[in-house]
Amino acid sequence: DALQHTGAIFFLECNLRLKKYVTSDIILSLYDTVAKGSGILTWAMPLRNAVSSRTHKKMFDYFHTDADNFLFVQMVTADIIILINNESTHKEVMLPWVQCALTQDCIHPIGAQSGGCRFNKKPQYRYSGCHSYDASALNIVLGLKFKLDSSRYTYQQSKELFKVITLNDAILELRGLEQNATTEGKAQYEPSFT
Repeated sequence: DALQHTGAIFFLECNLRLKKYVTSDIILSLYDTVAKGSGILTWAMPLRNAVSSRTHKKMFDYFHTDADNFLFVQMVTADIIILINNESTHKEVMLPWVQCALTQDCIHPIGAQSGGCRFNKKPQYRYSGCHSYDASALNIVLGLKFKLDSSRYTYQQSKELFKVITLNDAILELRGLEQNATTEGKAQYEPSFT
């Protein structure tokens, strides 16, 4: 609904901040690239796992595909995503992703768990015992739409745009903002995204 009303969405999970050097020009350039391209842009997970290593087999079954198809497809995070409002994004990404999220057998198949990851298994593309729920569903949807070519929807530049902040840093940041709002410039506040 928000995508339809706004034309585009740039979603960041609440523990992420733009780095200080990220300007509106950089964001607009990303938007232009996504709008002229696939209509969606995601970021790779830090460990660069294969989709098959973080997705329960029964989720692949729900999408009528095989985990073996995703052995060499790099997992992207659902924590950062740019979506452009177009028919393809609606029908081929958002619809199947939301349908999965609303279906227990898809989003949380029997036996799936988010803890207990075993990434030391060989080969590394084997299922780690750790399911990524919404991110796993997004990865299957994108893999199917883009014929397993993650380069068509994954940020490819080396410059990092985001910083992860801890809960404690977020609390300090909030306190600084609250103090600035009530003391009219008496307190100096340095944001965490420097």
